[in-house]
Amino acid sequence: MENIEKKAASCKRVHCLVLSYPAQGHINPLLQFAKRLEHKGLKVTLVTTYFISKSLHRDSSSPSTSISLEAISDGYDEGGSAQTEGVEAYLERFWQIGPRSLCELVENMNGSGVPVDCIVYDSFLPWALDVAKKFGLVGAAFLTQSCVVDCIYYHVNKGLLKLPLLDSQLLLPGMPPLEPQDMPSFVYDLGSYPAVSDMVVKYQFDNIDKADWVLCNTFYELEKELNGWVNIGH
Repeated sequence: MENIEKKAASCKRVHCLVLSYPAQGHINPLLQFAKRLEHKGLKVTLVTTYFISKSLHRDSSSPSTSISLEAISDGYDEGGSAQTEGVEAYLERFWQIGPRSLCELVENMNGSGVPVDCIVYDSFLPWALDVAKKFGLVGAAFLTQSCVVDCIYYHVNKGLLKLPLLDSQLLLPGMPPLEPQDMPSFVYDLGSYPAVSDMVVKYQFDNIDKADWVLCNTFYELEKELNGWVNIGH
């Protein structure tokens, strides 16, 4: 990050791709983060799928923004996930097509005078880190849910929170005592939406320890005790 800040201070603006999973609840927080990066002087390109990009429009009330919009393919450019037989089929094809399409985008930008320096990627798309490393770029995972939700998923992923939930009270670091029904639905209602459950509990943590930075959709005072636990190094 220090190198990025040094570049930002030079005449060349650091160029950061911000890659979102194609869903409104993911695009919104990543767009707000992209605006913060732009405010700090970085050149920012927001990236989502072709289908979703067709529904995104520049806010006429903010004409000063210079955030660019680019798209990659998820294999369903005309209809997105609605074209598929289900979430499992969509994710399988996206995982096949997405990395290649993102590589092509980075190559095109590198050859057009606006080379990419960093990829901030939705943690739901862990393969984006492999693309970043392939091109020698900084890769930062962005968890779009709150810190407490992500930490619960992390504890499940590491086997620190056993499923199915059998105890009437759950004690997790940095959190008040919780009951099973306080848990996210993918943890409490085990087996519901298995493809999505695998993504939030397993896949988003696959290579997160290799990311240069891990960012979360929160601010310190909102989840102070939990953020303190996370900052210790967990």
